[in-house]
Amino acid sequence: MQVAFLIDGGFYEKKFEGIVGRPPEAPEVRTTCDASLGWDDLRGDSLFRIYYYDCFPFDGTARNPISGEKKDFTTTSIYKRKNAYLRNLKLQPRVAFRSGSLSNDGWKIPSRNLKRIIKKLEEGKKLSADDLVINLRQKKVDIKIGLDIAWLSSKRIVEKIVLVTGDSDLVPAMKFARREGIMVYLLHFDHHVKEELKEHCDGIIKLDLKQIL
Repeated sequence: MQVAFLIDGGFYEKKFEGIVGRPPEAPEVRTTCDASLGWDDLRGDSLFRIYYYDCFPFDGTARNPISGEKKDFTTTSIYKRKNAYLRNLKLQPRVAFRSGSLSNDGWKIPSRNLKRIIKKLEEGKKLSADDLVINLRQKKVDIKIGLDIAWLSSKRIVEKIVLVTGDSDLVPAMKFARREGIMVYLLHFDHHVKEELKEHCDGIIKLDLKQIL
């Protein structure tokens, strides 16, 4: 049977780095999918294609409201690494890249630093430029994943779909695929899986990234 992998890039990269301790390299996306094909319900099946959904990094400039300094984000190490990663990934065999878009919504205090910032302000200290990060919002990724699930299912292009995501907004698309007779699986990296996703999939593939790399 033919298997399609649909990967939410932002989710995959975050989980990969949290487990392995570094960002993924482009060929490791295929390694992840190939290893999943060894799971019981997929054994003997073949890879149709990997669909990877992500946004290229922000390539604009923005002025920090605290310092007034203008920052060119194309000069940052984060931009250079992510840009190279996605460009390389697009060239990998059996990979189709689906690009979302980024919306620049100004600046924000990251939630992980909120307690520290509140304490700082309570002590009468002022905010510094480093307390803020640019507020980028990813758009169109979940819509494109949902559309591809519907397309692959309605056209009977594959018999099985493996999702790499934590987004419960995809539940309607998952339900549609299953009604069309497609088996839908979730790839699990030892993270919490939302109840809605568990309910509307046909199985959870557990993969230890450290063992396959």
